[in-house]
Amino acid sequence: MTATYAFTDDELEYMRNVQEGHMMDTCVFQHRTVTPNTYNEQVETWPTDSAEINCGLDMRPGSERRGADSTVLQYDAVLRLPITTSVDVKDKIRITKRFGEILTTPLTYEIVGPVQRGPSGIRVLLKRIDL
Repeated sequence: MTATYAFTDDELEYMRNVQEGHMMDTCVFQHRTVTPNTYNEQVETWPTDSAEINCGLDMRPGSERRGADSTVLQYDAVLRLPITTSVDVKDKIRITKRFGEILTTPLTYEIVGPVQRGPSGIRVLLKRIDL
């Protein structure tokens, strides 16, 4: 007898609703764009070009070992996002509200690891940057 561990559609929907219901913060994505300047040099910019979305920011730093050579990846925070969110590792993320309150100075992060997709949401490792 073979065991199956797949979730049903109802179970997935329930887990995703619970996950999103516990996302108490708000963020916007800054997608990387590359444009030439007057000297035809490629210049990277990160304009804020997304609508606000609910997210869950865990500001506990940590480290993980990655790859065959066990490279240590240091991060400042972990961000949970809805499963339907499209994330590129070149994006930057700006936290605009923390626990529902508007931040006078938004927190800006870059993504420092691969996007981790689970059954109920997306998880990304972040490094704080100052603008």
